[in-house]
Amino acid sequence: MMTFLHHIAELFAANPLAQSVGLIAFAVGISAFIQKNDQRLRTLLTLYCVVIGCHFFLLSAPTAAYAAWLSGLRSFVSTRTRHVAVMAFFLLIVWVLGIPNITQPIQWLTIIGTTLGTWALYREQGIRMRLLMLMGTVCWVTHNFVIGSIGGAMIEGSFLFVNSHTIFRLWQQRAAPLSGES
Repeated sequence: MMTFLHHIAELFAANPLAQSVGLIAFAVGISAFIQKNDQRLRTLLTLYCVVIGCHFFLLSAPTAAYAAWLSGLRSFVSTRTRHVAVMAFFLLIVWVLGIPNITQPIQWLTIIGTTLGTWALYREQGIRMRLLMLMGTVCWVTHNFVIGSIGGAMIEGSFLFVNSHTIFRLWQQRAAPLSGES
């Protein structure tokens, strides 16, 4: 445990500004995924993506930064429209900008995670939207852990927990009226 904490301290000491921005993103992201309202979730995800993109940029992870910023724009636009052509536009941008910049296999996870999140925000709602986002989160948490992003790994790991808990709460809420009919 001490070696883990020592490693965290070294990462923070190596780039305190980037890690501080990552921790701010952590707080914004948690507030997003506790939302049961789809619209509030989309709005807070927009803010989260802007902040976490800055974190990745400061960590010299431009592919992740661009994917996060694009995800923020995508989340913002999804608060206004969920038209399939808009979704296709965002997917095309992710693939055209992201894929040519991939220099390591781990970077594919940012593209896959962003693709899953885009589909979720534009084509799904409620529990199905959150399940697809959960799959995208698995991609991002793996990426962030491998590149040494303290805040990014913490937030995505927390997203796994918080989003799973919110999915369970939504499932209970949906199942409650059915159990009363028995």
